[in-house]
Amino acid sequence: MTFYESHEGSSRSTYIPGRDEAVDEVMREWEHRYSVYEDVTIFISTFNVNGKPPPSSFPTWLSYKGRAPDFYAIGLQEMDLSTQAFFYDVSSRQDEWIKSISRSLPQSAEYEMIEVVRLVGIMLVIFRRKDSPVKVDRSSVFSARLPTGIQLISRMGNKGGVAVSMQINNSSVCFVNSHMAAGNEELDKRNQDYREISQIRFPVTNKSIFNHDVIFWLGDLNYRLETPADMSLDVVRERCSSSETFPSMFAYDTLKQQQKLSQVFVNFHEPEVLKFRPSYKYDAGTSNWDSSEKCRCPAWCDRILWYTESSDRIVQTLYDSIDDVKLSDHKPVVAAFQLTVRIWDYVELQKVFEEATREADKRTNEALPQISLSTTEVDFGEVYFFESSVRTVTIKNVGKTKVSFKFTPHPDRQTISESWLSVTPPDSHVKVGSTCLLSLQVLVDKKVAWSVAGDGHLSEILVLRLDHGRDYFIPISARYKASVFGSSFVDLIRQEAKTPSSVCNLIDLDPSDRKEERIQLPSVPYAMYALVENLRKHGLEKIRFNDVSRHSEFIALRKALDAGTPENLFEVCKSPFNMFNTLLRLLDSFKDSIIPSSVQNECLRTNGDVVRCWECVLKFPTENRNVFEYYVEFARELISRNTDAYC
Repeated sequence: MTFYESHEGSSRSTYIPGRDEAVDEVMREWEHRYSVYEDVTIFISTFNVNGKPPPSSFPTWLSYKGRAPDFYAIGLQEMDLSTQAFFYDVSSRQDEWIKSISRSLPQSAEYEMIEVVRLVGIMLVIFRRKDSPVKVDRSSVFSARLPTGIQLISRMGNKGGVAVSMQINNSSVCFVNSHMAAGNEELDKRNQDYREISQIRFPVTNKSIFNHDVIFWLGDLNYRLETPADMSLDVVRERCSSSETFPSMFAYDTLKQQQKLSQVFVNFHEPEVLKFRPSYKYDAGTSNWDSSEKCRCPAWCDRILWYTESSDRIVQTLYDSIDDVKLSDHKPVVAAFQLTVRIWDYVELQKVFEEATREADKRTNEALPQISLSTTEVDFGEVYFFESSVRTVTIKNVGKTKVSFKFTPHPDRQTISESWLSVTPPDSHVKVGSTCLLSLQVLVDKKVAWSVAGDGHLSEILVLRLDHGRDYFIPISARYKASVFGSSFVDLIRQEAKTPSSVCNLIDLDPSDRKEERIQLPSVPYAMYALVENLRKHGLEKIRFNDVSRHSEFIALRKALDAGTPENLFEVCKSPFNMFNTLLRLLDSFKDSIIPSSVQNECLRTNGDVVRCWECVLKFPTENRNVFEYYVEFARELISRNTDAYC
């Protein structure tokens, strides 16, 4: 996986890493002939600050015994939970936190900020010690970010990942800070978040996360404990409190379990047993377990993992939580590493390169790369709207030389696959006799649902290319089961008009003297009607707009709405906020625009004039007008009954 950066003034007769993998492999083997090595100390921390403003500084959080580290990489989650951050991706807190972190760095050294990147409340900032002997080429520093999940109408999500790619001397390093789905029941969504964030590519270079010598992945990964049913919460808390017993609780950690199943973070490293208490959840301002109404179970949500193929070049010297930082309901987690980075002697490098070119040609002629695949085609079967489906394919190196592979784009596009299919990792290396597990994910979002054929058939052919070897073609197929999500609301209304019993069977929440009125009312899609009427009956006042969105409850509601049962949707979704969130997702997923494109400009010119606005509405087609008026009526009622509501 080792990748190098080119030297200024390079030409075709000069070694340009990445141009020829066979030459790169020889150059890696002979690296000691043209390189010297230097140790660098990297201090990393992840901290979910729960929207709290920072103090002027933290006396203990970023302290380090010994010489001040060469680099600090600090990742925050929930840095800003304000409306502006969610809707406009603007944060007033970013500068406050950077100043607080800067003042918390060791006073024995002076630091400069190399890069900062933010996605809503997820922030990653990198500092370098100014007098560090190791260098960072500023032109090699790139950042990227990727939100996960469905981004609702003009609103950013608070989950996703940010990443920084940089060059320390002649070694490439990647830092990833992520905030994944919360909740005990959201395991599959967390795995999905990992696969989505793994697709990050950096601008200009088009490097993936995996195209680096070393990857540090930190964040509130939100993996919880899966304890036996007969182990009470009190017992879990008691065992997690004692240094004698909490190591045994790590056996129930779902991140470790998912790693062993090769679902996430394959070949990433972390100590087998953690030597600090779970970092979540505490009463803010204390080191006491959560005493709120929800009484969350302790968990090691906050983690720092690392990946490299040259494991002898990195040593972890610290992994701990800072118990006396009591700002948030999480404790910050810190780690320190001694990383050996390379420095090239370019004169010697050029000499070795010329010899390596001849050696690579010789090896290529003697042994072509060979692999075997655990399967040559993948059928996902039936797949559903925004519900990830995953299959794995194992690549085994059965040849006599190291294999480098990548999935290559089709001739008519720049991506390796259609948008509904993702592959993790998209490129890698496999040593002789070793294997690499590919994770293939199908995820149908609204745009895919809009474009899929009537029979729901999805097909793709992945092209797996071996460097200095043949191409392998892997057919992928799936069958999308149509949903009310991602459909045309006009088509839904017209179809349901032919079979009105579906609406009558779905909603039976009102007293009998109003039932006939309610049955006659719908001239909107029954899914929209069902969500609105359930909220009106049971949940408008109970919607809390700062609640966490649960993907599992969205899936449960989607299944119920597609099936037409149960009548009371609160049987499958306990949270009014998640039901409201699902209503917004439904509206956002409709193939048709509720406000027709033919009058959108006219509507924008009304400038708040109510009369002109409703004159525009009267120009809507009947189905559009019914949906628009129905939602406006609901929104008006929501605002009148819930003082926290905003639209």
